[in-house]
Amino acid sequence: MKKRIFALAVVAICLSVLASATIAYFTDSATARNVITSGGVHVNVVEQQLVNGSLQPYSNQPIPVMPAAAVSKIVSIENTKQPAWVRACYTITVYDAENKAMEIPSDELAKVIVIAPDASSWTQKDGWWYYNTALNTGVTTKPLFEEVVFSGPDMDNKYQRCTVVIDVNAQAVQQAHNGTTVWEALGWPEA
Repeated sequence: MKKRIFALAVVAICLSVLASATIAYFTDSATARNVITSGGVHVNVVEQQLVNGSLQPYSNQPIPVMPAAAVSKIVSIENTKQPAWVRACYTITVYDAENKAMEIPSDELAKVIVIAPDASSWTQKDGWWYYNTALNTGVTTKPLFEEVVFSGPDMDNKYQRCTVVIDVNAQAVQQAHNGTTVWEALGWPEA
């Protein structure tokens, strides 16, 4: 009887080895690799000026002015990547004859140096000017502003031989899957 149980055990082991060999014919493995790349947004500040009736890049050379003068400075934002929501801000710094930044109260500065942004295409909120529509790839906004006026009555002798620097900063966030208006857009960089 022990021989019979031993023989049955050997047969069972052989069958299980054959069964596992058969299962090996029905297995398979594969590796899939998916690569996903993300796009990006990129904008440029475009500064131009009107000289003798033609648009030219804005000069880095100082432009001498007198009170009541208007200087052509046409500022717009160009989108070079994916469709985006855009905002911009500008700061005005006045340097005295010794090239030291003057501390001028903002209400006085607004009377002396007048910039009139295009409120039909841009909307101001929290110190930024937001472009009202999404900016497609390869498109430039309507100008944020087109000139800087130095007010005659409010510009007194302390402004003689001064230098005025107007810095423009622009930011953009993706338009795709990011709201249907500039006000719904999320992800603005910290200012």
